[in-house]
Amino acid sequence: MSRETSDELDVSQLLAHFQEITGIEDQNRSLTILEEHGWNLEAAVQDTLNEKEGIRAVFHEPSPQSYPPSSSSQSPSPSPPPSSRPPSSSLQQSPAVRASQGLVVVRTWEWLLNLAFFPVRFLVTTAADVLLFVFHFVFGYQPSPARNPVGDVQQFVTGFEAEFGHAHPPFLTCSYSQALEQARQELRFLLVYLHSPGHQDTAEFCTKVLCNKEFMDFVSANCVMWAVGVNTEEGVRVSYVLRENTYPFLGLIVLKQSRMVVVERVEGLLPLRELVPRLAVAVRMNEAELVVERNERARRSVDQSIREEQDRAYQESLIADREKEKKRLEEQRREKERRGEEEEKRRKDEETASIRSHRASLIPSEPLPSDPDVMHVVIRVPSGERLERRFRGSDKLEGVYNFAHSCPGVSYDFTLMSNFPRKELRCMPDGGPLLSELGLGTKCALYIKDNSE
Repeated sequence: MSRETSDELDVSQLLAHFQEITGIEDQNRSLTILEEHGWNLEAAVQDTLNEKEGIRAVFHEPSPQSYPPSSSSQSPSPSPPPSSRPPSSSLQQSPAVRASQGLVVVRTWEWLLNLAFFPVRFLVTTAADVLLFVFHFVFGYQPSPARNPVGDVQQFVTGFEAEFGHAHPPFLTCSYSQALEQARQELRFLLVYLHSPGHQDTAEFCTKVLCNKEFMDFVSANCVMWAVGVNTEEGVRVSYVLRENTYPFLGLIVLKQSRMVVVERVEGLLPLRELVPRLAVAVRMNEAELVVERNERARRSVDQSIREEQDRAYQESLIADREKEKKRLEEQRREKERRGEEEEKRRKDEETASIRSHRASLIPSEPLPSDPDVMHVVIRVPSGERLERRFRGSDKLEGVYNFAHSCPGVSYDFTLMSNFPRKELRCMPDGGPLLSELGLGTKCALYIKDNSE
């Protein structure tokens, strides 16, 4: 077969598997997503599932390639496409087989054959897996999105504790995408366990490894752990992403170069004395990535704190400046008002002095005491002060008013009143009447009635 033909088959196989996992029927859209992820099936599927769950992508898009992966290229992908694997060996089967529409029938067969001896169960399970594998590629299987991923995880934890007890590592009870995001945010390793209830090594692995105190101590000290059964919708989805070959399966994932990467895969039953050191080596080899990221986050946090402190100081300074400006403007306003009041008072004083001076010039000359027409007038002002002056009987009442107006402390609007007889003394338009016509006698006492009050 030529290289071009082989390349076309690889593209078709990747496209078919991507559509089967994600449920996307549009080939153009599927090809676009695969090209954006450099034909990395794991990254493309994970980001697509995250988008459906409303969680931001945890895999960054790698550098785009202008060509699909060929059979002759040395691809760094975590695992080859499904068609590059052998159809099936006795127990080396892809989880896509167990996820097909015949899953219930196969599990029923396995449950019934558990009552029989092991060789019969082994042969029947293998035959069923081969038939389902053929059915998968002939008719095409498109698993639907997990309707309740958290429920699938909780179902696994409940079943695990019912069968193996409560002594196990703490499992995260969230979806796979949420577990990735939590490990990313906390900068910790994520250990993923895919549980196959029908596998002959599952019970031994759970009893001797997962429930072992040494393993639990290792997990608590180095990572967070997430697990799910591959017989659930969420388990099938994750199985397609991680592309495991057999069970038990453990995958160690860590943030590396800004994306979540599987850095260690443990497939098949492995003794605890080999498993823990192997995982510890993987942790040590990739811990530097987390240290760099922690330092970078610490630096960003310090920079953010400095910026916030600077912003806070700037805001406080701005508020202080605004208060100073407000006080300055208030003082300017008050000073302007004070000056205005002083100017108004000065103007009124000048106006009053001018009026009083004019009124004083209109007062008739004061007669001598020996003048036969002399009248002695006493005026009591509101302040209690007494004003005295001599007038002639032939003088008009306006002269007395002018005399009272010219004295300080007397308002503009007032009326002269006589005590005896008690009456108001009002001027006529011509300034009259004459004082002799008022009948006040040669000595009279008047007082001022302030009309402005």
